[in-house]
Amino acid sequence: MAEQTRQRFPISLPRGVNWGEWIVPLVFVVIALVFTIMDPRFMSATNIGNVLNQVSILAVVTIGATVVILAGGFDLSAGAVVALAGVCAALVVESTGNVGLGLTAGIGVGVLVGILNGAAIGYLKISPLIVTLGALNAGRGLALVAADGAAVYSFPSWFSEIGTLRFLGLPVLTWFAFALFLVIAGVLRHTTLGLDIYAVGGNPRAARLSGVDVARTRLIAFTISGALAGIAGMMLCARTGGGEPTAGYLYELEAIAAVVLGGAALAGGEGKLWRSMLGILLLTIIGNGLNIVGVHAHWKGVFIGVILVVAAAIDAARRRHD
Repeated sequence: MAEQTRQRFPISLPRGVNWGEWIVPLVFVVIALVFTIMDPRFMSATNIGNVLNQVSILAVVTIGATVVILAGGFDLSAGAVVALAGVCAALVVESTGNVGLGLTAGIGVGVLVGILNGAAIGYLKISPLIVTLGALNAGRGLALVAADGAAVYSFPSWFSEIGTLRFLGLPVLTWFAFALFLVIAGVLRHTTLGLDIYAVGGNPRAARLSGVDVARTRLIAFTISGALAGIAGMMLCARTGGGEPTAGYLYELEAIAAVVLGGAALAGGEGKLWRSMLGILLLTIIGNGLNIVGVHAHWKGVFIGVILVVAAAIDAARRRHD
C-alpha cells in the first residue's frame, strides 16, 4: 500500500529539511503579498516604518515571554507591568523632574514584580497561572490607583521625541529592541544560564539531578521577563510622553501567541528567540494590514485567537507524531 501511494503521489518533500522552521516565514511572505495586492500602501516606506515602530515595544515583551516559556512557565502579568512601570516612572518624573530617576524607578518596578513572580513560582511551587494572573490584576489595579485612573503626562518634550527619532532610516526604538534581542539571544545560546533555562524547561527533574538549581533558574527567568516588561513600559513612555494605567492591554497574550506561533513548546525547553520575533512581527503586520484595508481593529483579536489555537494544535500534533 505504501508503495502504491508513492507511485500515485511521486512528489515528496526533500529529506533533511526542517519544514517546521519555514512555516512562519512562508506565512509571513504570503500575508504580506496579500495585503500588498489589496492595498499598495502596505509596502510603502512610511507604513513599514510604522510597523517597525509598533512592533518594537511588543518585541521586547515577547523576548521576556520567550525566556519564561523556555524555562517551563509563562507570564500573564507582562502587560500590567508595562502599565505600572510607565505610571510609576511618570509619577517620579512629575515629583522630581528627573527623567533618569523616573526611568530607573520604572524598570525597577518591572524587576521587583519579576522577582516576586519568580520566587513564588520557583521556591513556593505555586502555579505560574495563579501567580502571574494575580500579578496581572494587582499590577493593573495599582497602576489605576497610583494614577488616579488617568494618564500622567509628565515627561519633557525631548524625551517624547525619542519615540519618533530614526537612525539609518529605522526608528530608534526598533534599534533598541534589536539590541536587546542580540543580548538575550547571546545569553540563551552562549552562557550556562541559557543552557540551564533550556534544561529546566525540558525536564526539571533531570536538570535538578544534573546539579541545576531549578528554583533559582526560574527566578532569574521571571526576573528577566519583568525587567524587559519594565523597559517596554519606558519605551512606551517615550512614544506617548507619559504613563497610562490602561497601557499594555493584552500585550502578554500577543507575546505568548508570538512565541507559540514561532514554534516554541508550551511545556518548555524548546524554541528559538528569532522565531518568536518573527511571530510577533507577523501578528503586527496582520493588525496593520487589516487597518490599511479598512477592516475594524477589533478583528485583530479574533485573528490572534484563531492563530494561537491553530499554532498550539499544530504543536500538539507534531509532538504526537514525534
